[in-house]
Amino acid sequence: MAATSGLFSDLREIKKQLLSVSWLCRERGLLHSVKWASELAFSLESIPLNELPPMPTLTEEDAQDLDAYTLAKSYFDLKEYDRAAYFLRGCKSQKAYFLYMYSRYLSGEKKKDDETVDSLGPLEKGQVKNEALRELRVELSKKHKARELDGFGLYLYGVVLRKLDLVKEALDVFVEATHVLPLHWGTWLELCNLITDKEMLKFLSLPDCWIKEFFLAHIYTEQQLIEEALQKYQSLIDAGFSKSTYIISQIAVAYHNIRDIDKALSIFNELRKQDPYRIENMDTFSNLLYVRGLKPELSYLAHNLCDIDKYRVETCCVIGNYYSLRSQHEKAALYFQRALKLNPRYLGAWTLMGHEYMEMKNTSAAIQAYRHAIEVNKRDYRAWYGLGQTYEILKMPFYCLYYYRRAHQLRPNDSRMLVALGECYEKLNQLVEAKKVCAFI
Repeated sequence: MAATSGLFSDLREIKKQLLSVSWLCRERGLLHSVKWASELAFSLESIPLNELPPMPTLTEEDAQDLDAYTLAKSYFDLKEYDRAAYFLRGCKSQKAYFLYMYSRYLSGEKKKDDETVDSLGPLEKGQVKNEALRELRVELSKKHKARELDGFGLYLYGVVLRKLDLVKEALDVFVEATHVLPLHWGTWLELCNLITDKEMLKFLSLPDCWIKEFFLAHIYTEQQLIEEALQKYQSLIDAGFSKSTYIISQIAVAYHNIRDIDKALSIFNELRKQDPYRIENMDTFSNLLYVRGLKPELSYLAHNLCDIDKYRVETCCVIGNYYSLRSQHEKAALYFQRALKLNPRYLGAWTLMGHEYMEMKNTSAAIQAYRHAIEVNKRDYRAWYGLGQTYEILKMPFYCLYYYRRAHQLRPNDSRMLVALGECYEKLNQLVEAKKVCAFI
């Protein structure tokens, strides 16, 4: 705790760093990182005009590329990625080069998503690839070997490697990026996706920067190490981030993950008061209302989010949960499908759709949906558990045992996983194993 408080001894300096990095990310179109840094900066006290950090300075190369960059950035902001890339060809500055490569990457991702949605439909999704990835890898690899990539370039190179399933190489590049540009939150999030357990985390050489504390809290939440996560978030609140809606939402998600439903609901209700137009995490809030069977509250939330933005993934998931609670499972599945049309990589919608297909006794569609959820995130215990339940219905106990084991590994203290495992061992006549499991319940 003392070491942590030392990292946060100068909150004014941290605010300056957050404002500076949000400018740098905004110039490169990294909007989620801009939002994260801006929300965190907003939770800290204002600083006077004479202490504000200076705007990013232009290099000679920036000045030469300024016209092309300004034009291309306007196209990029309108999601005209190919057009943006076309006008950035041949630019030499780090900033313009990043935007050129990032535009090409996003163009490939957009085409892949369009093909996934239009041609195949969510549940027939095949191995649709981003065709730009291999070319981008070759070009970025050359720059990397020549040590010509800055922190943002390293981040993009890591993303490309991860998308190509080159996990070891991606991990090394992301770690390098955290040292070159420690304040870019996007890099830390990508790193989080690649770290499978706490042991792996110990062997990584990461910079001792205040942002690492946010990263550790986040990864502990992801890995279901909720007690450690909550301790980290509490220490961040004590360090001066008590007004951060990001931290409040993460704490609510952590309590949701350990099924402390009343505590999680209370924090989400408080969050809604502070940030009434927030849509992020509201699908998690709706899961809690669903579990509690709170129809009026879930109906109000669904209508409220519809008024704010009915074409957001989270809104579709909330409406899906509402119809599911009313036992209108076909309608619920329709909204989860709509969510996946908006974002085929949205984990929650795949899992929830699997649940709906289970309710409709469509086991093959449920299996497909759960498998897609695992493709998106192998740490989603709900999908592993859902697969176990599906194969239990199909009376395939060996398959069932495999999936329940995976769910139990991810949630070792969850009684539901233990009960399911015990029953499975019993059906397979493995009574010694069944007794061992029962001893933990």
